[in-house]
Amino acid sequence: MSVSNHRIDPDLNCFVNLEAYPIDRLDSEAGQELLNRAHRMMKEDTLVEFPDFLRSQAVVALAEELTALESNAHQIDYMSTPYGWMDNSEFPPNHPRSALFRRNCGTITTELFSEGSLSNRLFHVDELTEFVRQMLGYETLYRSACPTLSIQVNVMDEGDRFDWHFDTNDGVVSFMIQNADTGGAFEYVPLIRDEDDESYDTVSDVFDGSHEPRRQTASAGTLLLFLGRRSIHRVAPVGATKRSRLSLLYSYDRTPGMVFPVESCQRITSSSNEPYLGAQTKQG
Repeated sequence: MSVSNHRIDPDLNCFVNLEAYPIDRLDSEAGQELLNRAHRMMKEDTLVEFPDFLRSQAVVALAEELTALESNAHQIDYMSTPYGWMDNSEFPPNHPRSALFRRNCGTITTELFSEGSLSNRLFHVDELTEFVRQMLGYETLYRSACPTLSIQVNVMDEGDRFDWHFDTNDGVVSFMIQNADTGGAFEYVPLIRDEDDESYDTVSDVFDGSHEPRRQTASAGTLLLFLGRRSIHRVAPVGATKRSRLSLLYSYDRTPGMVFPVESCQRITSSSNEPYLGAQTKQG
C-alpha cells in the first residue's frame, strides 16, 4: 500500500513526533534517511529502536488508558518451548529443543479496546502501517484483523517474565508505554540461528548463562521493531516496582484479513497452565 495520494490521518500528528520521525513524508530526503537508519539497525543488530517516537502527551494518555484496563487483563502462567512453530518431539532432555521456559504476565487483548480508544486509533493510522511496511521492505502490509491479538498489551509486575523464545515471524512492532521501576530489560542475541544452521551449542550457552546477551531498556514512547525469528530473546524478570511494565504490540501481515489460529488465542485467553511444547509437537 502507499499513502502518497491519500488524506493525512488527523491522529498522526497527535501521536507521532513528526519533527524527529517524518513518517508522513517518507519520499522526502528526511524520510529516506529515516528509512535508511532503520535498515542499518536491522542489518547490524536486528533491532530498530526509535526513542521519543510517540509524543510525550500521547505516552501519558496511553499509559492512563492501559492502566485502567489492567484489572481486565488475562493472566498467563505456563512453561513454553522457545521453538513454538516446530516439532520438538524426540529430542534428548538436555537439548535446546526440549527446553521449557516460563511465561507469566497479564495480557490485554484486542476485544478490550473500544473503536475510539487511543490504542486502536494509533493502530489504524495508515502512515504508521506504511512506515512499518517500508522498514521491512515488503510489497504489501496490512493490519491484522484478528479480534483477539491484533492489538496486545503485555502487563508485567514484580516477578513476571517472558523468558527465552524465538518469534514465529520477523517484524514484531511494539511501543514501550511504561517501564517498571526495576528489572524487565529486553535481552537478546541477534541472528543466532537461521533456517540452515540452528547453532544449538550457542543457544545452549545462552540458556545456561555462559553466553552474555545484549540488553536494552527502552524509554517510554520508544518504537521497537525486532527481527525475532532468528534472534533468541526474552523480557527478564521484573523486580520490585510500584507500576507495571506496559508494552503495546501491533500485529501486521502481508495478506489482508489475517487472524491468529484459535489455539494461539486460546493460549492467551484461557489462562491454561498446560506446557506449550510447539505447534507441530506430538503430545505424549
